[in-house]
Amino acid sequence: MEGLGLTVAQQLWYCIATIGGQYIWALLQFFFALCRWGDTEPLARCLWILIQRIEGIHRAASFGNLLIFLCTGRYQNLIERALRARLVCRSPNMNRVVSFEYMNRKLVWNEFLEMLFLLLPFLNSSSVKNLLRPFSKDKSSSSAEDGTTCPICQATPIIPYVALPWQHKYCYYCLRI
Repeated sequence: MEGLGLTVAQQLWYCIATIGGQYIWALLQFFFALCRWGDTEPLARCLWILIQRIEGIHRAASFGNLLIFLCTGRYQNLIERALRARLVCRSPNMNRVVSFEYMNRKLVWNEFLEMLFLLLPFLNSSSVKNLLRPFSKDKSSSSAEDGTTCPICQATPIIPYVALPWQHKYCYYCLRI
């Protein structure tokens, strides 16, 4: 923290505001929604509107604080701004060795997963299984030779269907596709 650090009172207020504030706000929102204060008598409705306006003001102030934080780099949220608390290095003249190896690895994996999620809906699971079947360790082909597997998906048919005139057993789903 900036300077000698936070005082005990600042630490206590920070804890109360971050944890207790969010808990109490969520509890109030749940209670007001449960009692339907927005639909009831005028006094309760006025209180409901006041709570909604306070929430809107808080969101606007948080957005303004975010813009200021992006420009100046101080006070990440409203609580830190109110308490004048911000994170700084204890020894700013210390040489830092920055390794981007972890970040590069993380970026590569994220891009790979995004590409995989993009292509996954276009892949047919049975064709992928058939493609990978020669590399599997299980080389038992006795079920394929006696005709108990579906020639399309190479699995035992759950709902077998015999195709005429060749008398091959297929999965009903494979024939529908």
